Amino acid sequence: MINQSPTRNLLISKIVSVAGNALMLLCIFLPYASAGKDSPYRIHADETLDGIRAGELADPSMLKFLTFYNKLKGTVKSGSAIATIVTILVAVIAVAALLSIMFACLSKGIPALIFSLISFGAFLAMNWDFTDRGVVPSDEFSWGFGYYLFFVATLAAVVGAVWLIIAKHRSKRTNSL
Repeated sequence: MINQSPTRNLLISKIVSVAGNALMLLCIFLPYASAGKDSPYRIHADETLDGIRAGELADPSMLKFLTFYNKLKGTVKSGSAIATIVTILVAVIAVAALLSIMFACLSKGIPALIFSLISFGAFLAMNWDFTDRGVVPSDEFSWGFGYYLFFVATLAAVVGAVWLIIAKHRSKRTNSL
């Protein structure tokens, strides 16, 4: 009966860590920014400019921003550099979250924690970039649901990874007695 508790704690910590990182991945597809109700993106949703429908800009996700910047990289000043930066940041967020999920499933708490923090660091770098360029927040956009959920997801991923480290350490200590 004593050995079930450390095993259960290990399983629960894995679930929390995996869930947090899965939410990080989900945030890539959720609205990262949101245009106001009276925004031209909502009012003229069916109009198209440079192959992009205005309605698509009403609640763009990180992935939508990546797509837009790649479509416009030849028409906007420094567009290629911006598209490259956004592509790299979104890729780092996704790959680090996937690696963290993998390590959490393998009961490797320290690598799971490190990759969760790398994903969060890339997210913060992207936020800084968008804020510095005046994209979000701006007169047109405020932060979207995915932006706020990413902080909650990071908290869950980090708590789960730390809990995984502690549970694994306690499990080893209990098994050695």
